[in-house]
Amino acid sequence: MPSTAETVIARVLKRKTPTAAAVLDELARAGCTITDPEPVEPPAWLPKDDIGRSIVMQVADLVRDGKTAEDIVTETGKSKRMVDRYVAAAIHLGWVRRRPQRATRRPPL
Repeated sequence: MPSTAETVIARVLKRKTPTAAAVLDELARAGCTITDPEPVEPPAWLPKDDIGRSIVMQVADLVRDGKTAEDIVTETGKSKRMVDRYVAAAIHLGWVRRRPQRATRRPPL
């Protein structure tokens, strides 16, 4: 029996730390159509060659794997600014639907 949007949302909200992104991801997995508004204009940087596209694809894979922006910076060796540009390009090209989450800081002990 397919899940309804109500049951999917209720299941996500029962988690310890539910997020809006988690709700959207679970709704999409359940077969619901999720539409995002199109950006008014394209991002400032888009890949123009195969090397640029491969970097954007690598960053998109990391975002889909749930990596934080800081993890992506560490794994790719690129600056935070460039990672933000790659993510914006991946969103514009439709390879990911959302930006990576930021790492949360733990309070000092």
